[in-house]
Amino acid sequence: MKFRLSNPLWTHLPVFAILVTLVVYTIISIPLPAEVAIHFDFHGQPDNYGSPWIMFGLILGILVIFMIVSIIIDEVWVRNERKKSFNWFCLMDELFGGFMAGIYIGHIQYIKAGDVNFTFPWGMIGIVAGSAIVLAIILELMRPFQPKPTAIPFSDTKVMEKELEQRIKGNTKFIYWSSQNPFWVSLLSIVLPFIMVTGAIILGFTLWWAGLILGISGASMIMMYGGLRVSVTKEAITVSFGMLGSKVLTLKTSEITSMELKEFSPIADFGGYGIRFNGKVTAYYLRGSRGIEFTLLNGKKYLIGSDRPEEFYAVVQAMVKGK
Repeated sequence: MKFRLSNPLWTHLPVFAILVTLVVYTIISIPLPAEVAIHFDFHGQPDNYGSPWIMFGLILGILVIFMIVSIIIDEVWVRNERKKSFNWFCLMDELFGGFMAGIYIGHIQYIKAGDVNFTFPWGMIGIVAGSAIVLAIILELMRPFQPKPTAIPFSDTKVMEKELEQRIKGNTKFIYWSSQNPFWVSLLSIVLPFIMVTGAIILGFTLWWAGLILGISGASMIMMYGGLRVSVTKEAITVSFGMLGSKVLTLKTSEITSMELKEFSPIADFGGYGIRFNGKVTAYYLRGSRGIEFTLLNGKKYLIGSDRPEEFYAVVQAMVKGK
């Protein structure tokens, strides 16, 4: 099966134009000195020197990574879009790319002018980032909306409901488990900590305190491994996270007043994945766009994502009825 993007790539033309501008501006600025000031203090005075190509490669690489991340985020937005809505996340790469490009162009101008102190190029940043953002807004408004029929797989839970009813009547102990552990969580909890700890070791030789902070942050991210787990008993619904099973939510079944199967857009409704809050509902999920929304006696609402929401719903409903 051939993979096809739902979001048109031409919506990313502004950041691509920024990349082309950086390359062209660098070419026409050649030759550049072998060694230039590449870092400055708060007063714009140089405090570190190196090759100008270091900054070029670093900024180009960061912009490419941001563009790829933006393509992924925009694709998730479009695939979960129920109606046409403005995707504010599409401006992320233009904003950051314009900021970085403005600094880079200002730095090249500083090198060519032979000035002593570096003046932060706010004007150039405003021109580059502003132009890219305006163009990105226009393209986002032009983006076609293609409604997709929602194919909701329905799980037949009749057999399970009968078994649950018998167990509740027989006062048998029962626990239901489900989990969400997508690949990106495993990647973040293994690869990213390794990179951060390695960087901490290197940084520790010059700035031990910064290396310590980076190392602790990286090590703590390993705890994410294992994803999100949900357990249901007669007494409560428990949501735990990570390899240690840290509890992040406990809902007593006796306090649930209503529950409803929900479809949602992870990006549009909650701005991402994980533990999210949109002002009305606190949500817990790591993938998918379906789950159950619970309303408690105190009026608070919680949404728990599930890969098998019908099954999850049937289990909780049986526990609540049993109460």
